[in-house]
Amino acid sequence: MESLVENKENEDVIISKRDGYVFVVDDDIVYLTMIEEEIKKFLPNARVLSFKTGEACLENIQLNPFLILLDYNLSGDEKDSINGLRVLKEIKKSSPGIEVLMLSGIDDLKVVVSSMKYGAFDYIVKGENALNSIRSKIGHVVRKMRLQDEGAEKKQFNWFLKWITICALLIASICYG
Repeated sequence: MESLVENKENEDVIISKRDGYVFVVDDDIVYLTMIEEEIKKFLPNARVLSFKTGEACLENIQLNPFLILLDYNLSGDEKDSINGLRVLKEIKKSSPGIEVLMLSGIDDLKVVVSSMKYGAFDYIVKGENALNSIRSKIGHVVRKMRLQDEGAEKKQFNWFLKWITICALLIASICYG
């Protein structure tokens, strides 16, 4: 079953209930809360879960979020906390269909390239325009999901048509054969 969500651009966006989770992972509680609130406004039917560490995110990955907003520089409370890039690698290894938007205060091409190389959907630099960028990129992710769902539906319909054609040919060959 699907639920209809209306975003701020008054564009209808379909999100299937099984993919209704959005994870936000950031060790900066202020930024974490800000992003969480923005997502709740933009996607009111999405279930937003926030984590201060990459480890906590990975422990909940079985919830199959359709999107994760992930801070690149996760320092965590412990010295051996894993960073955002390592979390991204783990997410893509276990659940390649989950889209990940990397967030960072670092505007460094090497960091961007590394993030994209390991499967990030996009990279957003934290700053005064970050929330606008987040809304825009979430819109891109949701549009991509909708197109994938439409493609899957089209494949199912084509399979159904082939099945009906085969059945009709089989019946015709039996009756007139």
